Amino acid sequence: PENLTEFFDKVMSSLDGAKCVVCEHPADPIIDKRCDKCGIFSHADCADPARGDGATCLTCRFAEENANNSRHYEEPRCHMCSHPNASGGPLVRSYAKPASMKVWKGKTIQLQRSIFGKNKFCHALCGMWNPNCEIQNKELQDTIIECTYVVMANGKDHVSRQHRCILCGIHTGCKVDCCVQGCIAPGGTRNPAKFHVTCARQAGFEVSSEIDMSVKCFRHSSCEFVFRARLEDMKEIELSRFSSKTFKASTPMSWGHAASLFHAAVNILRTLGWAWRWAEWWVENGDNWEPLIEPGQVEAEMTDEELRKVHSDPNSRAEDARRCRLAAFGAALRNRDYDKEAGDDREPLERALMAVISTRSLAGPLKKREVEFFVTWLALAYRSKSPILGFGDDKAPVAMDGFCVYQDENASPKFELSPKWPLPGKAMPHKGVFEPPVNEPDDYLMAPVSVSPVRKSKKKGKKKKKMNSDDEIMEVSLEDDVDGGAI
Repeated sequence: PENLTEFFDKVMSSLDGAKCVVCEHPADPIIDKRCDKCGIFSHADCADPARGDGATCLTCRFAEENANNSRHYEEPRCHMCSHPNASGGPLVRSYAKPASMKVWKGKTIQLQRSIFGKNKFCHALCGMWNPNCEIQNKELQDTIIECTYVVMANGKDHVSRQHRCILCGIHTGCKVDCCVQGCIAPGGTRNPAKFHVTCARQAGFEVSSEIDMSVKCFRHSSCEFVFRARLEDMKEIELSRFSSKTFKASTPMSWGHAASLFHAAVNILRTLGWAWRWAEWWVENGDNWEPLIEPGQVEAEMTDEELRKVHSDPNSRAEDARRCRLAAFGAALRNRDYDKEAGDDREPLERALMAVISTRSLAGPLKKREVEFFVTWLALAYRSKSPILGFGDDKAPVAMDGFCVYQDENASPKFELSPKWPLPGKAMPHKGVFEPPVNEPDDYLMAPVSVSPVRKSKKKGKKKKKMNSDDEIMEVSLEDDVDGGAI
């Protein structure tokens, strides 16, 4: 598009091809609406039945109604994760009841500041997909998430506090388990993978809105959530406007079709922003991609070429990930490093995307025209600065230690590029579409860093109540090991 401002205004406001940020089911452009304040789209029935026929989401309504009361107003935010409102999805009201009010007697201010206070919120994703929370959803009333069983007695922490999220590495917030029986977290010995639901959705894990409301880790996510499958779904959107199965790039398209492609590109690029974390899992285990069998086809009678299978093993995937700089590219996207120098969001970004999408073991065997198609639309998604991407100011905080840093002598962060490493795509290709080799660290095929819960010393002293700087109540054991790795 020649006029990007007009293009982004139209496709980002369109509901054609848009998905509800809660259930991920398609929008109906005839009856559904975006929030007229923040632009977020979610079905009213999913998280905000009180909205009725209105367009303003609960978060924006609450801000409008209470912002003038500056003395007592607190900006709505999720207590179950650290994701910004814009990238984490709509907020709903939450409620938690203390096990005993005796601890809080005479401490009205501290009670209100705790999770037990009034006007507390959580992301619809965080609350509705947590099996230990209860959804109170009445017609034309605000949805309320009952969080009593996930909040600790101090009203400050959650019961999963001792466990790290396997994605962001942070202890705080409320984590859920991978629902697959027998799942063991990377670097763990017996516990299943645990993560914030918002982290899981952004990273491309399976967060199903079906009856069981299941959440699965990278290793166990179903085929349709695999990176390659997401690309194939986007390809089908493009091919749907042709009678043949051949791309025709010069054919004009409607604004509705452009919006559908744009929204698909945003959802794909969002998952790449977490490649700094999941690249090592992909190298070790591959993915769960399965070929799509058309009516009349018999898989047993088809060749690997016909099925479009790409054979790889951990060693070859490690080589592929290094060659396309997969993890480094994820870190660069997360921090919007392509915005730091004028022009980097053009050719350097497109060269980096070209290298990733041309990696057959990750994206499948694509023709040159298909690769160029994906590069064009994913680059547009980046330049749109959509908050749904979770990049830049909209990114989620991550831990500064543990598995979020490389196992090298410098403990370099995985989630950001070192000044020593060039921006992916900045150098001209050395061979084909890949840039010259870069001597940067990675943890591919190494024993993963432990994700075991925080352990306290066996010897414990007496506990006493202590007031912190915010006058919030917390219990401190005088001889406990308080270095839990939290940030």
